[in-house]
Amino acid sequence: MIRIAYVTDKLRRLVFQNIILATYRPGPTGMDGYYKLQAVKNDFKIFVSELMIRGSIAKYSYTLLHKEEIILRYDNAPHHPRIETFPHHKHWRDEVMPIYDRSIDSFLEEAASLMEGPGRGR
Repeated sequence: MIRIAYVTDKLRRLVFQNIILATYRPGPTGMDGYYKLQAVKNDFKIFVSELMIRGSIAKYSYTLLHKEEIILRYDNAPHHPRIETFPHHKHWRDEVMPIYDRSIDSFLEEAASLMEGPGRGR
């Protein structure tokens, strides 16, 4: 799936190591399927999972951990209906908030900022 190569390249550009394709279930076409990636950089870990249907991201979860603590997560699990961008939202530490740019690029940009100084950013 082309999407896996795209996300892997983005992680490499952020100097992540040990990028592992933990799960891959291809769909009926090259534009469909489900995958999970994980990567490590120093005390940080990133987990990316996406379900692709007809070339669109139907379900996603992007998570940044520092040591074993979740710092940031973007996802579209439908469990925060009060958020104006429902079902899309982000978790920043203990807060849940709307997410206006839910792309992997936006997540990785925010993650990179947080990795420069844990505890900062939003």
